[in-house]
Amino acid sequence: MNVLEKNKVKVTIAGVDYALTTEETPEYTTMLAAEIDEKMKELRAANPFISTNQAAVLIALDYANSAKKAEQSADNLRAQIKDYLEDASQSKSERDFYKREIDRLKTEQKAGAAQINLFSSEKEPDSAK
Repeated sequence: MNVLEKNKVKVTIAGVDYALTTEETPEYTTMLAAEIDEKMKELRAANPFISTNQAAVLIALDYANSAKKAEQSADNLRAQIKDYLEDASQSKSERDFYKREIDRLKTEQKAGAAQINLFSSEKEPDSAK
């Protein structure tokens, strides 16, 4: 059984201390908390009458919006990659078909050349007479 390590991290956001347990590194968790704290400060500075809860909800909506757009972008990229792989597969199939066709035509050309040589060598004695 693979158990992920849990880290206990203490962060402060908007003047409130939080004791978190997370699978993320303490550095990463602290960086996220600092980013949210900075956004809270910016939002409250722009609108001093907004409550901490209102600011938190607006920031959560902003992050949810960003996450949804990133998810849609990732889905679009996955679809494009799938299309590119299908195109590459189709191109490979076509290339293989044309390689076989070239080989067939080369074989046919050699057979035709051999037949011409055969006819030429049969007619040579007649022209020598």
